[in-house]
Amino acid sequence: MSEAQGKETGMGVKARGRAAVVILMVLVIGVSAAGTGWAQSPYPDEPASRPGLSGTQVLATLAAAVGSFFYIPFKAAAICPGMALASGASLALNRGSRETAEYYLRVGCTGTYLITPGMIRGQEDFQGSGYPEPETSMPMTGYR
Repeated sequence: MSEAQGKETGMGVKARGRAAVVILMVLVIGVSAAGTGWAQSPYPDEPASRPGLSGTQVLATLAAAVGSFFYIPFKAAAICPGMALASGASLALNRGSRETAEYYLRVGCTGTYLITPGMIRGQEDFQGSGYPEPETSMPMTGYR
């Protein structure tokens, strides 16, 4: 086999690979578009009893989506792992005292991850990292 035939064969493989990807994409888009047809129903004859979304609701939903877009990765990739490291350091420095270490871990990894429109409108509480628990305070064990 000559060198020119080898290049043509390699280019043919690439072209077939691209064609397979395009066909697969068209197939996936077609199946996903056909799968949502059952959800589309004709408009009702009577108007809905519930009014449409107001501008405030739309803005609260948009703000919640944007806020969650930034807050979820920040909390999941920075706050929780950082407090887990602090928890481990506390465990090591306090000679195995688990109370403070568990507190740090609970403070960093619990609370709200997803911001909702109700939180934006002030109808729900945002429980961020370190949200105070009503009956628990930070134990001071290990500090003698």
